Amino acid sequence: MTSRDTAFYQNVVLGDAIRAAFTSFFQYGVLELFPDFRLVVLEIGAGWVGYWLERMDAAYESPLGKSTPLKHKPSEYFRQQCWVSGDPDERALAGVIPFVGEDRFFWASDFPHSDHPPAYISNLQRLVGLLPENARAKILGQNVLECYRIN
Repeated sequence: MTSRDTAFYQNVVLGDAIRAAFTSFFQYGVLELFPDFRLVVLEIGAGWVGYWLERMDAAYESPLGKSTPLKHKPSEYFRQQCWVSGDPDERALAGVIPFVGEDRFFWASDFPHSDHPPAYISNLQRLVGLLPENARAKILGQNVLECYRIN
């Protein structure tokens, strides 16, 4: 088998390695040790964030949480120090944003990608239309400016 034969599989599951690396920042207390550190997760979508934060918070509040040097729940660090890019065709993001917060997401503007339909801009318009009005400008660019400290 060549990588071309498994391109679909790889594109779907390789984000798991990035999510594992993301989780390690919490496991080892990096966000606690470096409160000015900003963590940006790109290229794996954003619809997973709600579940992931709930899972990390649950583990943190259980006896398993003793294995991490965090003073607060992972979701609290996320809401202060993390940003995630979502894809315009990722409608699940509209459900995650009200739950997690509209300040932590922006759209992945490096298009076109071979793993997405070519209707990038119309998909983005549809996604933005699903969001609360106060979140729209943030997702379209204001959060990027904040994240990267661009005035």
